[in-house]
Amino acid sequence: MKHIGYIGNAHINEHGEDALQQMRVHGCETLYKENGKGRKRPQWEAFINELQEGDCAVLLSFDNAFYNFHDMIFFVKFCRKTGIRIVSIADGLDTQDELFPESKTVNTLDLICKVFSKRDRNTHDDLEAELYSTNYNDRKLKRYKLVINMYKAGYCIKEIMERTGYRSKSNLYRILHMYDVQMEYPSMSRAANAVAVARV
Repeated sequence: MKHIGYIGNAHINEHGEDALQQMRVHGCETLYKENGKGRKRPQWEAFINELQEGDCAVLLSFDNAFYNFHDMIFFVKFCRKTGIRIVSIADGLDTQDELFPESKTVNTLDLICKVFSKRDRNTHDDLEAELYSTNYNDRKLKRYKLVINMYKAGYCIKEIMERTGYRSKSNLYRILHMYDVQMEYPSMSRAANAVAVARV
């Protein structure tokens, strides 16, 4: 099991070396730190790509790691599906219940509320916001990306259709096959694929 850590901009700027030390104490062999400004987070993407089944994802806090509630749900589902342990130091959270024996259910509810409060009805997560691009090709690619990310995060086909606006399951399957996403059930036949492509 590898311990892989992530620190967002806020903690690096405010706490500096103390934040790094906390991650080292919790056994982080690899640490990703955001250095830029804005909503793009290349180190977060690298952190997610580094994680593998059986690893431990170490965060300083949920509030520091996630922009909004949907970011958190994506991450938790991804970790649950791939067997990745989550440790959040400031929140006293360990999904294997080995650390923080004093932590209680109320602590978990509090951290969820903190992340949820960062989202309001006028905001969208990064992928949703990008769907409003004025360029057709950009919108199409962003829509494909949202389908793939939601599927990998464990959302059901119905939820993906509701979120992305696709009305046919065959469109979703076509996108997943196009990008060689491994399906959890038998893939469509060539004939079915041909029909799906013809409809689009």
